[in-house]
Amino acid sequence: MLRARPVGLFPHVCLWVTALLVAIAACAGPARAERQQLAFHMFDCARAPGQCPARDGGGWTWFAVDVGGLKSLPPQWNLLVDNTRFTAVSVQVVHKGGVYQLQRGQFELTSNWTLGNNLRFQVPVAGADVTAVRVGFRNIDAPQMMRSIKAMDAAGHERHLLDWTILIALVMGVLFSAFTYNVFLLTWLKTSFQRWYVVWVASALCYLLVWTGAMLNILPFLAGPATARTTFLLVGLLVVSGAAFFFALIEKGKLPQRLIDFGQLAGMMTAITSVVAAFDMVFPAWFSDRMLNLAMISVTGALMVGSVFAVLRGSRAVWFYLAGWTPALAMLGLRIARNFGLLPQDDFIDQAGFAAIGWESLVLSLAIADRFRQMRRDADAGDAERQILLRFATTDPLTGLGNRALFQNLLEKPAMRQGGIDVIAIDIDYLKQTNDMAGHDAGDALIVAVAERLAVAAGPLATIARIGGDEFVILLEGAARARLPAVRQMIALSAGMPLRHAGYDLIISICAGHAASEERGVPMARIFKQADLAMYAAKSAGRGCWRSYDGSMADEAFARSRMIAEARAGLAAGQFLLHYQPVQRLDGVVVGHEALLRWQHPRLGLLAPGEFADVMKEATILPALQLWVLDTALTQAAYLRGQGADLTMSVNFVTGQLQGTAAAVAILDDLSRHHVPPQALVVEVTENVVMGGLGGALIECLECLRDAGVHVALDDFGTGFASLIHLREVPANIVKIDRSFVGDMVDSASSQQIVRALVDLAHSLGKQVVAEGVETEGQRLLLRQMGCDLAQGWLFGKPVAQPYQRVAA
Repeated sequence: MLRARPVGLFPHVCLWVTALLVAIAACAGPARAERQQLAFHMFDCARAPGQCPARDGGGWTWFAVDVGGLKSLPPQWNLLVDNTRFTAVSVQVVHKGGVYQLQRGQFELTSNWTLGNNLRFQVPVAGADVTAVRVGFRNIDAPQMMRSIKAMDAAGHERHLLDWTILIALVMGVLFSAFTYNVFLLTWLKTSFQRWYVVWVASALCYLLVWTGAMLNILPFLAGPATARTTFLLVGLLVVSGAAFFFALIEKGKLPQRLIDFGQLAGMMTAITSVVAAFDMVFPAWFSDRMLNLAMISVTGALMVGSVFAVLRGSRAVWFYLAGWTPALAMLGLRIARNFGLLPQDDFIDQAGFAAIGWESLVLSLAIADRFRQMRRDADAGDAERQILLRFATTDPLTGLGNRALFQNLLEKPAMRQGGIDVIAIDIDYLKQTNDMAGHDAGDALIVAVAERLAVAAGPLATIARIGGDEFVILLEGAARARLPAVRQMIALSAGMPLRHAGYDLIISICAGHAASEERGVPMARIFKQADLAMYAAKSAGRGCWRSYDGSMADEAFARSRMIAEARAGLAAGQFLLHYQPVQRLDGVVVGHEALLRWQHPRLGLLAPGEFADVMKEATILPALQLWVLDTALTQAAYLRGQGADLTMSVNFVTGQLQGTAAAVAILDDLSRHHVPPQALVVEVTENVVMGGLGGALIECLECLRDAGVHVALDDFGTGFASLIHLREVPANIVKIDRSFVGDMVDSASSQQIVRALVDLAHSLGKQVVAEGVETEGQRLLLRQMGCDLAQGWLFGKPVAQPYQRVAA
C-alpha cells in the first residue's frame, strides 16, 4: 500500500547550496597558476638504448616527455601522471647538473597520490634546467591508454586540487542526497527498481571517491594500482545496477522479454569481466580490458534499444530515464572511444562523466518520485476499486446491511474493544411459511421490513449483518450499547404486527437472543455463540420472544447436543419403536390406531417425543427417523389387515415429507409396497406442520393424497394461530380436537361450549371429528351427546407396543 508521500528535494537543495558556496570559495583561489599539459610518446628502448635508464629486470615501458612547456616552472614543480595498473613506476629527470631519479613500487605510493586519479612526483630542479623527462612503468596494463602527463607549479597544483574538490563536492553532494533520500524511501517502499537504484547510487558514490582519489584521504594505502583495480570492480557494479534499474523501472509490458533477458545477461557479463579486469596479475590486462569494454557496449546497446521500445510503447518513466542517462551514456560512449584510442587521453571526459553521473542521480531521483506518485495513484485507484468490491462483497443486496462475509470478518478480528459489547442474534418467524403462502417476493418484503426496523432501532453506530435467509446479528459496541433497550422494545412491539403486501396480510414476528461482555479480549465468536444459544431458547419458548444468555443455556445446549448424538446412534442401533393407541367410535368400536413414536433410551428409559423434542427438530436425523416410522407403521397396518382387522393407521407427518406431488407419490408407493390400501392410512398434520409448510407444495401433496383415498387429519385443532384459516385451507377430512379442551370439558362450561362449537363447525364443513385425551366416562358421554364421531384416550387404552384388535367393552 502506497500511503505515505515521498519527501521533497530539500536535501538536494541544501547540498546544491553547499556546492555553490564551494564554487564561490574557488573564485578566491590563486590568481596565477602554471599548469602545462605535456606532450609525450612511448619509445622503444631497443631502438634507443642510450635514452633508456638502466633498470634491473624486464617489463618496463617508457614514455619520453616533451620538456618545452617546463621553462617557466620554478624548482619543486609537480609532475602528474596517470594512475593505472603496474608493479613499479620510475621518473628520470635529466638536467644541466645531472640526473634526478625516483622509483616507487606499487605499494609505496602513499605520499605520491593526488586528486584526479593521478600520481604526483615533486621535481626539485627548475624547469628551465631540465633537458629530458622520462616516465617508466613496469608491467603496465595498457600503455596506449595513458591519458596525460601534466606539469604544474605549487599554485597550479593547488588550482588542480581545487577544481577536482569542487567537482567532487558537487557530485558527492548530489549522490549522497540521492542515496539518503532513496534509502529513506526503501525503508517503507520495497520495490525492485528502488533497490537497484540505491545500489547504483552507492556504487557511483564509491566510484567517485575511489577513482578521483578522495578516498585516499582516509585510506592512503590504496594509492596506486590498488585504486585502479578497485575502480574496475565499481565500474562493473555501476553498469550492472544501472541496467537492472532501467529494466525494473520501465512499466511492465513496455519492453520485450527477450530484450530484458539480453540486457540482464550483458550486465552479468560486465560484472564478470570487471572482476577479471581487476585481477590483472592473473589475466592479461589487454584481453580483460577489451572484454569489459565489449560487455559495456552490449549493455549500452540494450539500454538504447530498450529506450526506443519504451518510447514507442508510451512509457512515462523512460523520459525521466533518458533525461538522466543520456549525458551519462554519452560520456560512457566517449570514454569507451577514448579507451580504444579514438579520442585524446585527457581529464575532460572523466570530469564530464562525473558531472553526468551527478546530473543523472538528480534526475533519476525525480523519476523515482514520479514513479512513486504514479504507483500511488494506481494504488489509490486500486484501493478505491477494492473498497467498492469489498463493499459489494460484504453487503447483503436485499437489505443493504452487512452480509455473512462481513460478519465472518468481524469474528476473525482480535476481540480488543473498549466499553464492552452486546451481540443480538435475531431470527424471523414464519419466513418459510410466508414464502410458500405468498411467494418469495412477500418473503423478501418481510425481510426488508424487519431489516429497516432493526436499522432504525439499533442506530447508525451499530453493525448489522444478515447472516442467513431469516437470521440477523447486531453488534453494539461502546456508545452504541445505549441502543439496546430500543432494539428490545422494537422486537417486542413488532410481535404480531401486520404487514400488507400484494394482497396478502403478512405477520412480523421476531425471536432474539442477547449476550454481552464487559471484558476486553473475549473472542467475538464466543459472545456470538452465547447469543445464538439465547436465541435458540427464545425460539423454544415461542414466537416473538427475547432471551438473554445465562450459564444454564450452555448446559442445555450440551445436553441437547448429547441427546442428538445419542439419537443418531440409537437410530442405527434400533432403539426407536412405535406404540399404538386405539381410535374408536363412541359406541365402543375400534376403528384404527395412532402410531406414536417412542425411544427406548439406554440411560433414560422409555421416552415420549416431548422428551426428545430437540431430536425431532434435527435436520440430520428427522428424515431418516420419519421414513422408519412410516415404514414400521405400514408394516403393522399390513399385519393387522392380514389378520382380518379392517383398521386405519394414523401417522404423524412432518413438513419435509409433504412437499409437492412427488412426496405424495412416494407415500402412495409405500402403501402399494406394503399392500395397504390408501383409505387405511391417516396422515396427521399438526398446526406446527401447517405453519411450517403452508402454501402450494403442502396443499398439493395433501390434495393428491386425499384424492387417492388417504385420510388427512388436522391434529391438535384449536390450539394454534389462525386455526380457522387452517380448517379452510388444509384439505383435511378429519379434525382432531386438542386434549386441552376435552380435559376441562366436564368442569368448564366455556370449554364445553368450545368443543360443541368445534364439532358443529367441523360437521358443517363435512369433516369427521376425533376427540383426543378422553380419560373419563363423563367426557365420553358429553362427546357422544355432542355428536362427536371418534375418540382416543386412556379411557379406551394407553399406547402399547401391540395394537388392540378387539371391540372395546
